[in-house]
Amino acid sequence: MTSRRREAAIGAALPDVLERVASGLRAGAAPLGAIAEAADGADLPEPLAADLARVIEGAGEGGLAAALDRWAGELPLPAVAAVAAALEVAVGAGGPAAPALDGLAAAMRDRHDAAAEIAALSAQARLSAIVVGAAPLVSLALSLLIDPRVAPTLIGTAPGRACLLAGITLEGLAGVWMHRIVRCGS
Repeated sequence: MTSRRREAAIGAALPDVLERVASGLRAGAAPLGAIAEAADGADLPEPLAADLARVIEGAGEGGLAAALDRWAGELPLPAVAAVAAALEVAVGAGGPAAPALDGLAAAMRDRHDAAAEIAALSAQARLSAIVVGAAPLVSLALSLLIDPRVAPTLIGTAPGRACLLAGITLEGLAGVWMHRIVRCGS
């Protein structure tokens, strides 16, 4: 699994884990027990299940807060840092942490959904950029195939070379511009 896929799988599953931990806390479980319950009873992606197993194992060695800190350090994702911090607060505060964990889960789910919508909406812009960027090159190739006088005119005359150079320059600038536009939108 690639790093980006791993991060996406973990980010998508963290809200469910938080909600399960909150449910366990509401049922009276200790924070470590609620995390263990959420990790065992969930159909989690393999990387997250392994991470939570290490957190639970590490909690027995140096405490849950230290294990959560290690997890956040090993996997430097904003979502993991937020979950680790929220769970540390749940451990340290001792009060009713379930509503806060539910709120964080809802916010993370909303953020994940918004990112997925942005990616879907920007897919059309990326495809348009490819089509618009390739059109002049396809047009040039077709012109070269259809009319044998095009190549000698483009290469053999000063105005032809100037047009070819200007076209290549503008095509490159347009490619950079489209890349920046599409990158900003996603």
